[in-house]
Amino acid sequence: MSAGVRLLVAVPLACAALALVAPAGAEAQPPALAFGACSPKQLIHHASGLQCATLDVPFDRADPAVGDIGLAVQRVPASAPRTGVLVLLAGGPGQPALPAFEQVIAPLARDAALRGFELVAFDQRGTGQSQALQCPPVGESPAGVETLAGISSSLSGGGLSAFVEGCGAALGPTRAYYTSQESVEDLNALREALGGAPLSLFAVSYGTRVAGMYAREHPQGVARMVLDSLVPTTGPDPLGLERLHALPRVLDEGICGAGACRSFTHDLYANLVDVARQLHRHPLKAKVYDGRGRLSPATLTERDLLNMLLGLDVEPLTRELAPAAIAAAARGDYPPLVRLAGTVEREAIGGVLPLAASSPEGEASPPASPWPGPLVSEAAAESHPSLAEISTSGVLNVATSCVEDELPWSPDSAPTERAAILHRWLASLPAGATAPFSPTTALAESELRVCMSWPATRPAPPSPTGVSATPTLILSGDDDLRTPYEQDLANLADYSDAQLLRVPDDGHSTVTTDTTGCAKRAMIAFLAAGHAPASCPPSGEAQALPLPPASLAKVAPAASRSRLSGRVADAAAMTIEDVLGQTGIDGGGLRGGYWEISGISAELTATGDTLHGMVDVPGVKLSGTIHFRRGAEVLPELTGRLTVRGRLAGRLELHGRTLTGRVGGVRVRARLAAF
Repeated sequence: MSAGVRLLVAVPLACAALALVAPAGAEAQPPALAFGACSPKQLIHHASGLQCATLDVPFDRADPAVGDIGLAVQRVPASAPRTGVLVLLAGGPGQPALPAFEQVIAPLARDAALRGFELVAFDQRGTGQSQALQCPPVGESPAGVETLAGISSSLSGGGLSAFVEGCGAALGPTRAYYTSQESVEDLNALREALGGAPLSLFAVSYGTRVAGMYAREHPQGVARMVLDSLVPTTGPDPLGLERLHALPRVLDEGICGAGACRSFTHDLYANLVDVARQLHRHPLKAKVYDGRGRLSPATLTERDLLNMLLGLDVEPLTRELAPAAIAAAARGDYPPLVRLAGTVEREAIGGVLPLAASSPEGEASPPASPWPGPLVSEAAAESHPSLAEISTSGVLNVATSCVEDELPWSPDSAPTERAAILHRWLASLPAGATAPFSPTTALAESELRVCMSWPATRPAPPSPTGVSATPTLILSGDDDLRTPYEQDLANLADYSDAQLLRVPDDGHSTVTTDTTGCAKRAMIAFLAAGHAPASCPPSGEAQALPLPPASLAKVAPAASRSRLSGRVADAAAMTIEDVLGQTGIDGGGLRGGYWEISGISAELTATGDTLHGMVDVPGVKLSGTIHFRRGAEVLPELTGRLTVRGRLAGRLELHGRTLTGRVGGVRVRARLAAF
């Protein structure tokens, strides 16, 4: 993810022992919710008017005597006569909804169109504050892993199989009770506890699957729906083929549309095919500057490249850097792409963790959780939700996906039988189905490799079929690879009263990432009044940046009385753009120096990046700290003080996208092309 929202710590999968249900009791009935003031431990973002409650629902609806599970619920009451109830359904499966509700939805209570709405969210069972699902310690366990592909990336060979098998076995029969169908019934119990009126649903990514199922099974319970980044009710393709098939359009018509890549390539997808072909033969090797500013050997594998590409729809700044790096690699200039997507080979030093494998978003997995370590005091930890309560549950992701997605085998099959089934299924795919990557690489980045070892489990109920008549707005980001526009078009017929709104220059989860605000305004207008704009405008921002020039003389000068001072200022702006587009917790400059995360917030997001003599353009060394403060808006606020050394010396200040100060004794003013 971009530097402004880079997640520093994710919940380890191997944590405390499973604690799922309350003691057995009488039949569970959805009670009227008793909302009260939220305690500090229940809040991540302190939005105005928040109230908290717990909804007890049967853990096993076929056997209520087993006991209940408490779902954490938050709301902001309507500030005018109540006209509706708006419920947020988060992504995943496994993403807690309450942090996003507090930061994104709760502030909408101030919007005039929504003052008559009660705004509500709940953490899906097994996530966040609804008894986050975790595995008991099982052998070698991957720290800081969020999703299926993250587990696959963090363990290899027998380690992966042993961990997944041991985790599922340790959960026992309870692993069967975390399906989307259970979430559908939990949502219905919430509606009844809120008074029984039809709900207006705002669902994102995996949440759209739950919403689509709910609208078919409980049509009387839904007034309107906004489905942001639509997932079919049957789930994603197990090999992620929809993402691969969308790559040519996303690269050449989306990111490189309107001539954005013209200065360095005429066909970015063809460049990608060339690089993938090279990687299929052997990894690419180069020397790049690492997180300590040392020129170190690094490699790029075919899987590294696919991993990076699949994260571009949630990494807007990396999306702007990747095209030029891919085009350069196709011409034999490997360091930019290896640095952006690859893994630096670090020496094995006693007591120092090796660089972790990449997560599915292309972000280097962080070290083991510091909570409540040196970055967070014990007092803060005691009055704040735990990591498990604010991080995506990888275990829940597996427990849901491996029993209800359309896999080549039945979830109740013996794991020992699945390799043969998978082999036959892969052989049945059309030639080139995973192009430009090999089937082996596509498999390694899919849920199939993880689900192979998940213990035999009772299948989930079949996903509902038929057409939903609920008035629906579907939001589709043009650069989204997880839920691409082509897939949305194919599934539009499943919603008889639906509008598909395409959002230009945007990726996954449009309401929280569209810099124009159009997707957010459309969501509000549709839920409040049933109408939305017919189109959204492009962002007007740079969608792809060229590589920083190899000499200062080739840099276009920024505003200044001195051309050299102006060139230095513009080179400094390029360097800042480069830092903001990187992922992980540290890294090297393109031509020298390094950067590192300088702090984290209570929400475990980065609060700044510190540059140490970072060089992207020869002759311009940039040092100092960039701070970002994130509120309810799409983009964080940038500030910073930086020092320039090299051809000229100077001091610069960053405010938003504007860089001002003195270089070589002359006033300069530069502007970031991206962000």
